[in-house]
Order: sequence, then structure tokens, then C-alpha cells
Amino acid sequence: MPEPRLSLTFTCTVEACHTRSTHQFTRRSYEKGIVIVQCPGCQNRHLIADHLGWFKESTKDGKMKTVEDLVRAKGEKVRRGRVGEGGVVEYAPE
Repeated sequence: MPEPRLSLTFTCTVEACHTRSTHQFTRRSYEKGIVIVQCPGCQNRHLIADHLGWFKESTKDGKMKTVEDLVRAKGEKVRRGRVGEGGVVEYAPE
């Protein structure tokens, strides 16, 4: 049985890039390990999750484990959805 996967869509925040892209990774890596994705526009790497504490300078000394934590701390909104059959993306109100 394949591992459950998550998908993330975001807009790169690197100056003069602003490329929107989607990346997939395992749920286990997002919840227990490290996830780093590479922007297809500027080739910069973005830290998405760090549960191993490797990037403490980027995660407020390890207190912010995921990109969701960091975005919420900035006062920005995080939307979670679900990819259903046929690739349909569903969002439900929080």
C-alpha cells in the first residue's frame, strides 16, 4: 500500500520570482521529518517542515515545525484542502 501523500501549492516569495508551483511529498515526512521543495522559477529551496531540528535558525529555534506554523505566526491565512477523485481539489470552511 503506498504511503499517504500531501500536496502544497504556494507562490515563491523570492524577490523578482513569484512563481506559483505545486509540490507533493509524503505525509510522514511532513509530520515527522523534513520537507524541502525547490522553486521551478528561481531554483531556490524552501523549507516546508522541520521536525528534526536541522534548521533552527529558520524555525524560531525549533518552535515552528511547519510552514503552516510560520505562516500563521505572520498573521497570514492557511487553507487546507483535499484532492479527491479525478484530481478535484476541495476546500471546506474552517
